[in-house]
Amino acid sequence: MTISIIVFIGYIAALIGIGLRTYLKTKSHSDYTLAGRSNNKWVAAISAESSDMSGWLLMGLPGSAYAAGFSSIWILIGLIFGTLLNWMVIGNRLRIASESYQVFSITEYFEKRVHDTKGHVGLVSGLAVIIFMIINASAEIIGSGKLLNATFGLKYQTGIVIALLVVIIYTFLGGYMAVSWSNLFQGTLMFFALLFVPLAVIIKIGGWQPAIESIYNDMPSFFQFCNGETGWNAFSIIIGGLGVGICYFGMVHVLTCFMSIKESSEIKDSTLIATTWVGISAYCAVIIGMIGRYLFPDIADAEQVFFFMGSTYFPPYLLGLFAAAVMAAILSSVSAYIIVASAAIGSNVLKHYAKSLDDKKIVNIERGAVVLIALLAFLMSLKSDIVFAVALLASAGLGSSFGPLVLFSLYTKYINKSGAIASIITGLLVVIAWYYSGLSAYLYEAIPGFIASSIVLLLVTKLTGGPDPKAVEEFHAFKATLRSRKEKQN
Repeated sequence: MTISIIVFIGYIAALIGIGLRTYLKTKSHSDYTLAGRSNNKWVAAISAESSDMSGWLLMGLPGSAYAAGFSSIWILIGLIFGTLLNWMVIGNRLRIASESYQVFSITEYFEKRVHDTKGHVGLVSGLAVIIFMIINASAEIIGSGKLLNATFGLKYQTGIVIALLVVIIYTFLGGYMAVSWSNLFQGTLMFFALLFVPLAVIIKIGGWQPAIESIYNDMPSFFQFCNGETGWNAFSIIIGGLGVGICYFGMVHVLTCFMSIKESSEIKDSTLIATTWVGISAYCAVIIGMIGRYLFPDIADAEQVFFFMGSTYFPPYLLGLFAAAVMAAILSSVSAYIIVASAAIGSNVLKHYAKSLDDKKIVNIERGAVVLIALLAFLMSLKSDIVFAVALLASAGLGSSFGPLVLFSLYTKYINKSGAIASIITGLLVVIAWYYSGLSAYLYEAIPGFIASSIVLLLVTKLTGGPDPKAVEEFHAFKATLRSRKEKQN
């Protein structure tokens, strides 16, 4: 146990070291919120996906596969294709747009894109970002409590406090640059842990066959694509899993990674890196859950199957490494959520309502916001203990509130301020209403939320006089820049 603790402490020290190092390089608001657009293709790709997949990848997804078996393949497909399409459809355009419009956050981009001089779009989108980032962060913080309880026997609340203190320190110090580089480190650790654990366990138990035969004899539906369901229930499983993919268009923490990449020409390579990372990692997570069902059929909390597997089949001195891998998944996301939320405060609140503040003062206030947002996430984490459910709800909210606006803003001139605000609010309300009405049991809330948000965006834009002429002019300038960059890349 002593060696495990030392390994885990070493991991924590590495994160704080990254925070201290990047602190020295963080000189401006651009550095703090977007790493000064300095991230290379590896940092951008792995930071994006590790912040997105999070503790959900090592806890929520294995837990889902543990409970639902082969039907989890639909979520797997949704994750892979959602990642691929997001990088292909959004990545390059948003990177160039962020430069063309001279913005440093996604909410600031929305504001400039519709030529909203009063800051109403930025304020609404900023508030929505803050809300969903807090929800997302709370889902991950739940995982940290479970982790340190399962590995070191710490109380749930104590585990949460330790995780928060660590993430506050390095995010507070280095901002988005610290988040990006720490996520590269943590994403690499997650990847190899997910790859190594199921391979090693399968070898130790003598291959797949014993597990398959045992589970199949007790529960044949475990190996069916829809868990034995037919009709609408089967359709719901399929479309719900695939529907996870549409959430990516509104994942503001991932979109921020697109904006932070050094050169738009690197997006193509980043797409391959990101999709490969997600595909292999998510597949291994599903395998862990399915093997776990055979090895540990009576786990009270299915989301702890990775911990059980690590502590049962590997030497005690590796416990610290397993704990570090899971904590990496958690903290990589929490830090991204917190910095994006703090950037929304800096870009959309302070710049409009405290215009006299210079870069240094804005950065200091954003550092204060990091602490505040972390504390709010902590309070929310005390109200739930289910990572998977909370993470899916937050993803649906982000995808529905921002996904349609991101897509239409990059591909068509036909949006305006009123349409943008109505779209964000509609996506948020439909997701919440759908979830709390119980209809999510039949259809994942992201799908009706995304559709409703898209319709409202176009309809309200039309009813309120169409796009602003200045916004149209700036959009054409962006399109010209896009064509020019494409010609150079070819």
